[in-house]
Amino acid sequence: MKVFIKSLTQILVLLLLTNTAFAQKNNEKRSVLDQQYEVQYIGVGQDGTKVFTVTTTVKDAKEGVEMAKRDAVAACLFRGITASEQTVATPAIVSYAVAEENINFFEGFLALPTKKTPGGAYHRFINKTGQPRSVKEGRSYNVSVDVQVLYDDLLKYMQDKGYAQDVKNTGAGKYAKPILMVVPSDVYCNEMGYVQKWTDENGIQRSVSDYDVFDREDSRDLRLVISSLNEIFNKKGFEVQSLEFLMRSLKQEEQENQFIGNDYGLDGDIVESPIDRIKRTANVDFIVDLDFEIYEVGTQRYVSFNMKAVDVSSNAREIAHAHGDGKPSNSASINTLLEEAVLNHMDSFCKKLQNEYDRMSKNGRQITVKVKRTDNSDYDLLRTTFVFEGKQTPLGDIIYYWLQDNTVDNNPTRSITPNVITFNQVMIPITKVGRRGQMQRVDTQEYLMDLQAYLRDTYNVDGTIYMRGPSEVWIVL
Repeated sequence: MKVFIKSLTQILVLLLLTNTAFAQKNNEKRSVLDQQYEVQYIGVGQDGTKVFTVTTTVKDAKEGVEMAKRDAVAACLFRGITASEQTVATPAIVSYAVAEENINFFEGFLALPTKKTPGGAYHRFINKTGQPRSVKEGRSYNVSVDVQVLYDDLLKYMQDKGYAQDVKNTGAGKYAKPILMVVPSDVYCNEMGYVQKWTDENGIQRSVSDYDVFDREDSRDLRLVISSLNEIFNKKGFEVQSLEFLMRSLKQEEQENQFIGNDYGLDGDIVESPIDRIKRTANVDFIVDLDFEIYEVGTQRYVSFNMKAVDVSSNAREIAHAHGDGKPSNSASINTLLEEAVLNHMDSFCKKLQNEYDRMSKNGRQITVKVKRTDNSDYDLLRTTFVFEGKQTPLGDIIYYWLQDNTVDNNPTRSITPNVITFNQVMIPITKVGRRGQMQRVDTQEYLMDLQAYLRDTYNVDGTIYMRGPSEVWIVL
């Protein structure tokens, strides 16, 4: 009997070890693709490198340095780099779908060294690290390290392996996915008191959402939820701009709702709501409007969410919508609760985003262009003529022909008065070939700068560009 009990005990221990090893294997998979890297992008180094500050929590401070190296490489592979005031956005080198399909390779590539194994090949793409900074908290250490990644070498290596597309051979290449920004919905802002008074163009005072709330104590849940959703979109291969970072940048600008004065030669004032200002400044493709609420059932909590994506260049036309509830939990954090609520909806939601962006890539992005003249302008849009293709042609017609030649469908519509011409359904391309042959994104202002240069260089007609919003731009003569 004792022998039987001893054998049974050994079997149970073996099963426990096997299950533990299996669980650890699954945890390794999650750590490779799904872990929450705390990585802050610093900037571009020399010779195709990028520099990050990586923070990690470990039991041994020495292990933190190696983990920071691994996390910096993993962030380049799966997350990409979000645009900032100093840097442009860089998409993930490897899509999440490709990583999932080749999980064994990436597990090995990003494996940390042990006493018996040297670790994965990721260390070949670490140029150097700075002096680690560690703070002990209980039995663990928070370790922060500056890591310089050989980014160009890493990109080429993954391209050679067939896991990353060669941007030069893919047309739009790195611009094959839209740029997103997650913002709190008007409903959420009203409930939380995140509003400010705004007077519209008719002099009517309105309450509008105020996004400048990230320094407030009661915005903690909002910050965590938006950060978590940004992370999910990043894992799906989308580029995401941070609303919190944008708000900090906007604080440095002067108040824009003021008289235009001599700069534009117009009477009256230009008035923008805060959301118009966000959309105009952010230069994103889609806004993801998020409403959420935390419910308590006994000792458990869960998140209910409602989100929709709108096209900022088409009068906030809705292109995707999702809503649902998460599973109750006693201990999960707010961002974990949100992830559990939205993950089942993300594939369908993201597919709609991508389909709409693909349609825009083919058919163009719709904007409105207005050409105006000041009271003391030398040019009359209907009567002033120049030689165009061998004939005397009104200035308004010349601008119309330029827009026809430089839109995707060659078919903008127009309404004409002596002082203003409004061009609607102007379908501009999303990308263009730059002067050195590289692909570049085209934003609304840059598009009108080409028209501005054409009028100046060809007919010596000077004009000033004013961005009225993300989908409307003026050129004032």
